[in-house]
Amino acid sequence: MYIEDEETVNDEKSREFGVLGDVLRELQREEMEETDTCLVEVQETIITQNTIEILTEINATLKEIAETQKRILEEIKKNKAE
Repeated sequence: MYIEDEETVNDEKSREFGVLGDVLRELQREEMEETDTCLVEVQETIITQNTIEILTEINATLKEIAETQKRILEEIKKNKAE
């Protein structure tokens, strides 16, 4: 009986709003799809930003390593010359 009551209510709503109700439901569905799409895009943007930050840190670390290696090499050359 509960399902039948629910169907009756849905039928009444459909008759009450008619085509306008269908249009509103379609607009709501489209809005939900757009919201889902936006959420995915936001997540992808966050991932990209995090990746850029990580790569920037890696780059800075590699520069420090290169500078350290350069100083070590200069020190070795200096010690060989003596």
